Amino acid sequence: MPSRLMPLSRGLWSVLVLALTLWAAPLRAEAAQLARLLQTDALFEILAREGAVYGEELAGELFEVGSDPAWRAQVAAINDPARLRPLFDAAFAAALQGAPTGPITAFLDGDLGHRVVTLEIEARRALLDPAVDDRARALFETALAGDDPRAAAVLEFITAADLLEPNVAGGLNANLAFYRALVAGGGFPYAVSEQDMLADVRAQEPEVRAEMQGWLGAYLFMAYGPLSDAELQAYRGFAASQAGRQLTLALFAGFDIVFQRVSWDLGAATAQRLSGQDL
Repeated sequence: MPSRLMPLSRGLWSVLVLALTLWAAPLRAEAAQLARLLQTDALFEILAREGAVYGEELAGELFEVGSDPAWRAQVAAINDPARLRPLFDAAFAAALQGAPTGPITAFLDGDLGHRVVTLEIEARRALLDPAVDDRARALFETALAGDDPRAAAVLEFITAADLLEPNVAGGLNANLAFYRALVAGGGFPYAVSEQDMLADVRAQEPEVRAEMQGWLGAYLFMAYGPLSDAELQAYRGFAASQAGRQLTLALFAGFDIVFQRVSWDLGAATAQRLSGQDL
């Protein structure tokens, strides 16, 4: 429970601010190092390209004339890594506060850590091609149907790393942010209540879950294909450890903030376009 605090003198306040700044600096440095090891610069560039693709799909579904240069420019601005990185960095560092980052750094800075992060980035970049995405999904489904041990190992990894539920929750939260911004911006010709939005988003959960299961499986099956069974098992051990779970929680904290901001801004831009206002 918060307690009442007496006003601080200017001198004492300055000392406390300095102390907090000095204490926070190592945390920010450690978080920045982890972000570098995770190749987040490359990941944000990929996310921007994914956002551009989604913007085109959205325009095709909702706008009579589809996309145009003004819309593409607005979508690019919404997904600009330079705008989104500060949001991620702050939330990522805050989520790591109090967590021992030594084991995380040791893994990510090791040979296996470097390799799996690179494989994940390369696979995510490759999946930007719709043909590659379709093929990856088909290969994973075929492997599952044929009781392929590697497909089973990927599913075990997803469970051990606790990747599905946070992704589903994050997807639903992002959808709700889009919906709220769309309503707030007058994107509907009729009234939509908060209860209506919540009910609609809850109804999307089975579809979001199925899509996330399929995408995660295909993505990781493709990404971890070059790993040996022993390497994948070792990575699974790290992901299931306290350090691995702390890293996962911090990543979800950072990206949830990013995706909700992007979804809200995209919803607001969509409402603006639907209501006939100038972009």
